[in-house]
Amino acid sequence: MAAMRTNLVRCAGLAVLFCGLAAWGQAYTPVTIVVTDPGGAAVGGAYVKLTPGTTSGENLITDEHGSLSVGLSPGKYHLRVTAQGYSASDRDLDIQAKAQTITVALNSGHVVAVPETGMAMEMPTAKPVSADTLIIEGATGQRGVFTPATLKDYPHQTVTIFDHHTNASETYSGVPLMDLLSHLGVPHGKELMGKVLADYIVATGSDGYKSVVALGEVDPEFHPGMVLIADAMDGKPLDKTGPFRLVVTEDKRPARSVRNLVRIELRTAE
Repeated sequence: MAAMRTNLVRCAGLAVLFCGLAAWGQAYTPVTIVVTDPGGAAVGGAYVKLTPGTTSGENLITDEHGSLSVGLSPGKYHLRVTAQGYSASDRDLDIQAKAQTITVALNSGHVVAVPETGMAMEMPTAKPVSADTLIIEGATGQRGVFTPATLKDYPHQTVTIFDHHTNASETYSGVPLMDLLSHLGVPHGKELMGKVLADYIVATGSDGYKSVVALGEVDPEFHPGMVLIADAMDGKPLDKTGPFRLVVTEDKRPARSVRNLVRIELRTAE
């Protein structure tokens, strides 16, 4: 009798579990959002925000095909799409309990800074990046474009390093690289473990000079050093070495420092 009661309890538990799983599976509706330009061409790197939010998080970015997929509970949402070189697009959505595709055609306009981050997204058809622009490529193809004006919107920190070339200490102000990477889906903090520790960043200057820094060195919660995207030295904007410079502390020589920084790429060691 006891064994029969135990089996009944187990069966009841499994029934509840399966019902719970079924309910969970039906809770979200697959929604695909496609962003195009006025001519219908895909707009990759567009910033998408759904209010009150999605199961994928608040910061959503379209891929190279101008597309992204999310799971939404049926209901009403507000959709906002922004991208560099286009006017922002706003619309209200009424999501039903069925899969659907939403196409957003952006109109040409002024450059729109991404809300809350001050970050503009690079378009596939954008003009070649100049030394006054910094591109950061994060996880899953997400890409941010920064100018001296947009970088100023981020909280800055100050570090001092000794430059053996000038035989003097130099104080730089800038934004921790990890703060920028985190907006592009790069694991950090407690998420920085396991396979992602094989990731590294390649920093490139306008003259082609490159240096490599392990992702573990970039995260101040993992490593005592600081990797900074500097935009000022000794309280003044960078001159011939800027407007951006990669600064790596804890190095005995500043050889991994990259002047006139124009690109940061996240890669994985094979």
